[in-house]
Amino acid sequence: MLDLSNKIQSAGYRFPENSIECRSLVELFLSDYNLENPISKENLWLELLNHGYSLGDRILNFSNPVLKGADVEELQELLSRLGFYSEPINSEYTQELMKSVEAFQENRGLSVDGVVGLNTATEIKKLIRPNLDNSLNEAIKAFRRPGSMLNICIYVENVGEYKEQIIFYKSLKELGNKSGINISFASEAGEALSKENIISFVNKTNPSVFLTFENNQLSTVDYFQGKHSLSNIGKKLAEIIGPKINKTPNGKNNMLLKNTKAVSIIINGNFYQINLDSIFDVISNVYSDIY
Repeated sequence: MLDLSNKIQSAGYRFPENSIECRSLVELFLSDYNLENPISKENLWLELLNHGYSLGDRILNFSNPVLKGADVEELQELLSRLGFYSEPINSEYTQELMKSVEAFQENRGLSVDGVVGLNTATEIKKLIRPNLDNSLNEAIKAFRRPGSMLNICIYVENVGEYKEQIIFYKSLKELGNKSGINISFASEAGEALSKENIISFVNKTNPSVFLTFENNQLSTVDYFQGKHSLSNIGKKLAEIIGPKINKTPNGKNNMLLKNTKAVSIIINGNFYQINLDSIFDVISNVYSDIY
């Protein structure tokens, strides 16, 4: 129990006070990282171990199988802040990340091999200004030219009657048009997509904002918050939208939020009962302030 609790804490979660809270945090960890549930003890321990690393704890390189872990996520986020990485932050040491490492190494006069050992990790960390308050994740977010129309891509979970879904889609489109926003949908009414397909679609269309409606028992508006960064724009949107629809802003590190290039927020709960009128006005006003 103590070893498991320590591993949960090292993965970025609070230290559980008892076995019930420990189980709850394990389930949250599996959900956040889209991991199989139930999971074997061996695989759970391996995943917790991988997500407990900090940059510099081990040598990172592009390999098969692909290296995964919190230290890889930290590397992506720091290189994103420094302007060398522009892909989704997904905790995987991909070929694109290796190329970013090589570009950084060449820029800093280091040995160019795409391998992150102690020298490269130290060089990255010393360049990060502690008082730099721009979100690391914002470096990979969509750019909108001043004066251009704001684009929002929406995914609505496939729940409820088809007629009900059609009405909801139509309402979203009409409210977007009313606010001067170009609305597109990641799926059609009545269509269920895997998270991988949703992420792929959103990253191809590259909207200004990706908005997801999920039907569950939660009452939150989620935005991306990793161990080393957060989406400043996502947080601002969640903090303004949340109170207007009686939901709590909540930083999360799940698959949809961290793997999409666009600023992403997830509205949880029974979305058919949500007052949608103010959501698009809030998004439009926030982006007007930015641009």
